[in-house]
Order: sequence, then C-alpha cells, then structure tokens
Amino acid sequence: MPLRWRIAGLTGLAIALLSAMAALTAYWVVRSSLTGNLQQALREDALMVARIYGGATDLAPPEGPTGGVIIQLYDTQGRLFAASNQAFEHLPLPAGVVVAAALGPRDWSGVLAGRTVQAALAPVGFGVVTVLADTAFIAAALRQLSRALAITAALLIMLSAGIGYLVAAAAMRPVSQLASQAARLDPQQLTPLDYQGPDDEIGQLSRVLNDLIIRLKSASDAQRTFLAETSHELRTPLTSLQGFLDRSLRRANPEVERELLDARRIAQGMSRLVADILQLSRGELVQELTPHLLDGAELLRSIAEEFPGVRLKVQPDTLLLGDPERLRQLLRNLVANAVRAAGEPGAVTLCGYREGGSVLLEVTDTGPGIPAELQGRIFEKFYKGPGGGAGLGLAIAKQIAELHQGAITVTSQAGHTTFRVRLLAVDEEA
Repeated sequence: MPLRWRIAGLTGLAIALLSAMAALTAYWVVRSSLTGNLQQALREDALMVARIYGGATDLAPPEGPTGGVIIQLYDTQGRLFAASNQAFEHLPLPAGVVVAAALGPRDWSGVLAGRTVQAALAPVGFGVVTVLADTAFIAAALRQLSRALAITAALLIMLSAGIGYLVAAAAMRPVSQLASQAARLDPQQLTPLDYQGPDDEIGQLSRVLNDLIIRLKSASDAQRTFLAETSHELRTPLTSLQGFLDRSLRRANPEVERELLDARRIAQGMSRLVADILQLSRGELVQELTPHLLDGAELLRSIAEEFPGVRLKVQPDTLLLGDPERLRQLLRNLVANAVRAAGEPGAVTLCGYREGGSVLLEVTDTGPGIPAELQGRIFEKFYKGPGGGAGLGLAIAKQIAELHQGAITVTSQAGHTTFRVRLLAVDEEA
C-alpha cells in the first residue's frame, strides 16, 4: 500500500477513535447530567412535600397535577399507606431504605412494576415522604442522542478519510518530487538533487541523498579511471604479444602451428575484451560489428572445442547474420560462467535450434542456480554476483546480443540454469 494511503488510513483511524471517545464522553456527560438534575429536583420536591405535610393532620396524598412525579407516604415502620398514583399504592420501596430515610433524606433508584425510577425520601412527623419519577424519558433522550452521535461520528470518519488523503498527499509531495528526480538520474552522470523547500525532515533527506550521490559519483569516476588506465596498460603488451605470435607462426613447424594459432586467437580475443572494457568504462556501448553469414551450429562447435567436455546439441537450419568474433565472445563469456558455476565442463550443455524466425543459442548448466532476486541485475554493468568476476562479462554479452537486434534472457533454479540468446534467422533462399 502506498505511504500516502497508509498515512490517510492512520489519520482516519485516529479521527475515528477520537470521534468514538468524544461520542462516549458526550453520552456519559449528558446521561450523568440528566440523572443528576432529576435527582436534585426530586430531593427538592421531597423536602417541599415534607414541609407541606409537617403541620398537616390530613394525611391523604395530594390530588391533581404533581408535575409528573409520584408521591408515596410511609409510616415510621416503613409501611406504605398512601400514594398519589393508584398503580404505586401497592409498590413500596424496600423497607430498609424507608426506615433509614426516617433519620434523614435519602436517594434511591431501582425498578418498580417494570419501570426504572429514581426516588428521593425525606422524614416527616408521621414517617417518611417519597417522591418518585419514571426515568423512561431519560432513556428515550439518550437513545436519540446516541443516534445523533453515531451519525455525526460516521460523517466525521468519512470526511476524515478524504481530508487525511489530501493532507498525506500534500505531505508526501516533496518526497515524490525527490523520488522522481532520483529516478531520472543517469548512472553515468550523477548530479545532486534540486530541492527547493524548508530545512525540515525532507530537507535533511535531500542532503543525505545528495551526499550519497556525491560519494557514488566519486566512486564511479575512480572506477572508470582505474579501468581506463588498466585497459591502456594492457593494450600495449597484448599488441606486442600478437606481433610475437604472428612472427612465430611464420617460422613455426607444422606440429606447433595449431597451438600458435590458438594462442593468437586467444590474444586477439583478449585485445577485443580490453577494448570493450575501455569502452564500457567510458560509458560507451559495444558498437563495432562485422556481419557474416554464420551457421549457429558451427559457432557452437567452435566454442565447445575451447572447453573440452562441454556437451553439444545442435540442429540444422540455424543460419544467421552476425559478427563471428562478437558472438564467440558472447558465448565464451556464458560458457565460462557456466563451467565456473557447475564446477566442470561436463555439466554444461550447448544447444542451437531454429524457432520460427529466430535462431536460439542456449547455454545450460546444472550448477546451484541464480537466486530469483539477482536474476534481474546480473546483466548490469559492474554488478558482481556470488560467483565473483569483474561484473562486465554479462553486460558485454547483453550489448552484443542487442547490437545483433537480438536478446539474451536467463531462467534459473537450483540445479538448472539456462542462458538463452535469441537472434534473427536468415532463410537460405533469401
């Protein structure tokens, strides 16, 4: 989930929790206020009724409107003998509560005849006066309040989701801009990110990234300088070596001519490799191409001869157009890596076959395989996998394949790795 959505979700959750807490607090405050006010009114009514009955000889309950409250009269033993509502003439309060109220005012709440009531008791000369009120109106008011609070909280939560997303988007915009600038950076020409903003956490992030970019640029420049100087140093002795080999071939006996030819071919390949490294160190692509009509099967056979023990499986009709030296260089890199991974040439197989309008050249080994998380990076320049190396062989192979308007891919798992080079086929009639 994108970070802005996570921030929006957390913001919405926080507002939802706060809304729920606010709703519960409001509900508790209103409920306490209603019950408290009712109880206070009952106390005042009870004391007023007690004063009225204090000097009266008529102990009949009052008739007419009583403000929605019920008056009950008890003797000193806690026995109910009169009530202002017929329904409550036989519904006495607990005797213990009434007897205790004879000593001083008391409050009581409970259920009478299925109704939740609150009561206030006050002593009088003949016993105790009780004023009761049904709290059903409080429950109804609280239900209405609950519905209103629930609707309000739901609206706030929905509104908070939108506001949270807008806030998160605004907060993440500078980070997104930095990420976009970083994504557009050229690995060959690293430049600091341009951040125009306050010196806050994002400003600190931009400074850290720029420091890292500067260090990477320095390391990359040093690496390119080293490779360029090393390549220059190697070109002179290799050129001399080829000259000595050419001179030796002119004077060699027939029995050593084959070995000298192999040595010269290897020296030429090394010279080409040094030139490629020099180009790559400058950030240039492999560009030289001398195309020939080639038989893919013969190309694979020549590579198999360089690695005795490598198995060969080829099919006819594998004619293609390409630079033989470049393609040998590509296949040589792949086979050398496969032999090193598998541990022996016998665990490596070369295959060549026709598929539609393409010729496929495959190098398969039974080594430990390439981890899935590394397969997308092994063709990057200077990337070194677990097998070591300079990190240039597969980068050069990829460039050679693309220069031939082809492609190179890899599929790998433990015990089976295949590098597949797809090149354009040439029809013999054409």
